[in-house]
Amino acid sequence: MTYELHAVIISKNIPLDEAIKISQEIINNKKRTFYRETKNSYRFRNIPKTKFDKKTFRSKKINKNITLIFGEVLRK
Repeated sequence: MTYELHAVIISKNIPLDEAIKISQEIINNKKRTFYRETKNSYRFRNIPKTKFDKKTFRSKKINKNITLIFGEVLRK
């Protein structure tokens, strides 16, 4: 049972350029730059959701502006 970081969600209270810097520090991989904008937040993807078991997603709220989403990686 290995949990990996799926996404970083950052509130729009933080400017986009600052949110990008924060997400890159957490994800720690310069090649993973995909993000999408939702109504209230920016969502930065680390690993696509298709690589995870869909019933195992868990979230960890770091502070009022940052949430981490984890999931169990599918076995091959």
